[in-house]
Amino acid sequence: MSDIDDKLTLEVLKKLQQRLSHAERRIGVYEIQLSAFRQHHVEVLRDLRTIYQLLGHHHDRLGATDASHRKATLVPDDPH
Repeated sequence: MSDIDDKLTLEVLKKLQQRLSHAERRIGVYEIQLSAFRQHHVEVLRDLRTIYQLLGHHHDRLGATDASHRKATLVPDDPH
């Protein structure tokens, strides 16, 4: 009976190892995708900051008198 139990245990462990290997590959793919998403998010934030800075610059050129108001309302803090 012990031989049968050992074989069953070995089969279960092999199947578990296969499933774990598959899960590790999937996690690797998700890590790559998450890294790309993070990079894209940072680039979008930089683009938005540039847009707000340009808007503030144009606002100043069009005759805004209170530069501190522009700074407080149009240019967000740098998140990095």
